[in-house]
Amino acid sequence: MKEHFNITVLGGDERLCYAAKRLSGTYTVRAYGLRPLLAPEGLWEECPTPEEALDGTDAVLLPLPASLDGTHLNMRAQAESLPLRLSAMVQAIPDGARVLGGRMDGALLRQLTQRGLSVTDYYEEEGFVAQNAYTTAEAALSIVMNRLPMNVREARIAITGSGRIAKHLFSLLRALGVTVTVAARNEKELALVASMGACTLSLEQREGIERMAMGFDVIFNTVPHWIFDRAFLERLSSDTFLVDLASAPGGVDIGAAKELGANVLWATSLPGKYAPQSAGYAIADVADRLIRGEGVR
Repeated sequence: MKEHFNITVLGGDERLCYAAKRLSGTYTVRAYGLRPLLAPEGLWEECPTPEEALDGTDAVLLPLPASLDGTHLNMRAQAESLPLRLSAMVQAIPDGARVLGGRMDGALLRQLTQRGLSVTDYYEEEGFVAQNAYTTAEAALSIVMNRLPMNVREARIAITGSGRIAKHLFSLLRALGVTVTVAARNEKELALVASMGACTLSLEQREGIERMAMGFDVIFNTVPHWIFDRAFLERLSSDTFLVDLASAPGGVDIGAAKELGANVLWATSLPGKYAPQSAGYAIADVADRLIRGEGVR
């Protein structure tokens, strides 16, 4: 890698402020649309235009997600800035620059690759995914601990799914002495958590889902398709707090939940809301690895 490496950070929220702060210890960082309130003066250069920020840059770090509407760059940190169209941004990126973005949609990826640019979606990198899952689990537990009228170790808690977030939740809850019920389709995963002291339910049969409507104070859902439909929600106790952590379309019939007044929280983008420093540092770390050529597919 060349001696003086320039990174341009475009848009984003608090996470990218922290990412820029961390990267500035190693690289020359310029930014556009990133309010530098979290860093000492001069830690990075905030440019007045995207063209100035991108001039001669070696790499571009985009937000997570890169866009909220498919047309403009996500610029939550400095909403008063003029909206930056993705098409204009793509054209302003210098030839040969590397682009690192989070959850980039197909249209943006096509525009970047048609320019001949090297593109990586850091949201799909294993190291980042694992850290993001832990931060999500910790944030979700924090929400519940602040909502419950009891000590969390006294609560009856269920987790649906057996992916990374579910595993981290189970580990955190068990460390607090909670008796946890895990509901999933994967029989091997259920056997594993059973050996670790969990109660288990199979989601292969409707009976397993129906049993979750009774007897729980909290249900954490991590399954990204509707398993909690109107029929389930009609039977769900109003005292049960259902926290949906799954990616779109989620695991809850949204329309039915709102009509029924179900005690449901759609907990999206938790790392950025509850632990922006940790989430931002995770983005910076994966960007650094990718720039240095580690972990590249």
